[in-house]
Amino acid sequence: MKTKKLMSILLCLLFVLAIVAGCAKGDGKEQTADTQDNAVETPSEADKDTDSQEEETQDEEIESEDLEPYTFTHYFNYDWWDIKPWGEDEVSKYLSEKFNIHVEFSKPDADPEARLNVMISAGDLPDSIMMDRGTTNENLARLGHLLPLEPFMEKNPNLQENLLEQTIKGLQIDGKLYGIPNWPRKAPTGGNDAWIYNLRLYQDAGSPSLETFEDLYEFAKKIKNEVPTNREGLTTIPMTTDATSDGHRYARAFYRSYGGVLVSWYTVLDGDYVLAFRDPVFKEASLEINKWWREGLIAETQFTDTSEQILEKIVAGRTALLFYDFSLDETNHFRRLLKESFPEDSYELTEPHVFPPAKGLPPEKIYGDYTSTLGWNVTCITTNAEKPERIFDLWSYLLTPEAAILQMYGPQGDYWDELDEDGLPILKKPESELTTEEINRLGLWFWMIPGHSDNVDTVKFAVNAKLPPDKQNWVITNQSERVTPTKWLTDEFENIGVVIDPQSDLGIQRKLIEDHIVAEYPKMIMAGSAEEAERIYDDILKFAEENGIADIEAEYTKKYQENVKLFGTGLTK
Repeated sequence: MKTKKLMSILLCLLFVLAIVAGCAKGDGKEQTADTQDNAVETPSEADKDTDSQEEETQDEEIESEDLEPYTFTHYFNYDWWDIKPWGEDEVSKYLSEKFNIHVEFSKPDADPEARLNVMISAGDLPDSIMMDRGTTNENLARLGHLLPLEPFMEKNPNLQENLLEQTIKGLQIDGKLYGIPNWPRKAPTGGNDAWIYNLRLYQDAGSPSLETFEDLYEFAKKIKNEVPTNREGLTTIPMTTDATSDGHRYARAFYRSYGGVLVSWYTVLDGDYVLAFRDPVFKEASLEINKWWREGLIAETQFTDTSEQILEKIVAGRTALLFYDFSLDETNHFRRLLKESFPEDSYELTEPHVFPPAKGLPPEKIYGDYTSTLGWNVTCITTNAEKPERIFDLWSYLLTPEAAILQMYGPQGDYWDELDEDGLPILKKPESELTTEEINRLGLWFWMIPGHSDNVDTVKFAVNAKLPPDKQNWVITNQSERVTPTKWLTDEFENIGVVIDPQSDLGIQRKLIEDHIVAEYPKMIMAGSAEEAERIYDDILKFAEENGIADIEAEYTKKYQENVKLFGTGLTK
């Protein structure tokens, strides 16, 4: 350090950073004014002792100030976020003691955007806020309400050690980083959506091959024609997805098997980022959905059912084939509840491919889910924070491998006492045997604010793999062994939507077009004939063209191509 100001900052932060991050620059014993100009009289030994005592006292005062209890406010910009008190469960209690910090949480009761605008106008922002990346986040930074994180990163390298350089670049606003990402990645791991089938209905249909997309169609037809009820006499449903009032989940599932990649309602054609309705392959896949509908293979209530209503049918063993987020078994317990009622039944991922290919495409030409290194949303520190570096140290710690163990399995001494030779916690019993009371008491999986996808996945996959097969977690095993190999990592689709201001003429046109798609695409799926379905499809594209989609595509393509120059592309199949 070359200036007294920087030296003072270092002295103020040195001790707490040594505890928090174990990685502050310097040796922790940096002296102040340890040399004198030769023209100045040399102090006596007694004077030296006095000066030394004063310096030690000053250091102690600084350290005491740095380590004193600190309370800050954290706001979730989501009305659906689940909040519970800090410091009552074992995980947050451990974090509270480790950082000597207390966090007061809040969220909006409704209309997050309006509530946030009121807070901004009143100058009443919280110390820390989790929010979506995008226009609002960028405006907060440009208006000077958010603190850039680079000064804190110089002293605490948690972000640099757990984020790719391209992640930091991708998150920057006007060249500065303002947000700690939630669920960032260094590699494609995990997984959610897949084609799954009901075991008993599959057996009752003769256990047919499910290797290709055409096999899925034949299986659904067999259920419709040969297995109209399950063994309890309830009407079967050949095919369903989770709630999808706009039909997007069907579009994504079918288009994928045809070799396409759907990003919202857009895709990439010849290097341009365009509305997917321009792609003849998307049209073919969409008309195939209509075919399934006309033949009675899709649930009649598919576009009106809520997720809860669909879940009721799934756990009753009525749904033969699903394109579904199988990881929901950890939250809505669809498979566990089925097996509780019917121990011989199950839901399983299709073999040998979780995304069976259509039209003779080789399996390696099918894209699984892509994931971004940037993660989902960001946690930002506002200019209202009194001690922003203390907040940064806490949130950035949660991205570390050490924190991943804490977040999933709690602190040492309760659910686990020792780490094995691989640095993994030796659990006292499988996760599947934990009671709800134990999970809540420990605070497991709740304090992922933020969490790091790879650190979490790497640890949970390895811990799960060491368990006996009958004790392994169904979701984790399938994520690790079946779905992770299909995933791919790319940032080429990031920050594209934000190039158009929602309040601009182009933003208004975009909303008009996308609202039209949401209203008309389900009508196309439910059309009574192939001709009617094609007419509705063509009308959707015509409406978009008449309302300025080309101008929107031009802006999107410009940003997309900039991303490809920065990050490369994963569209190589």
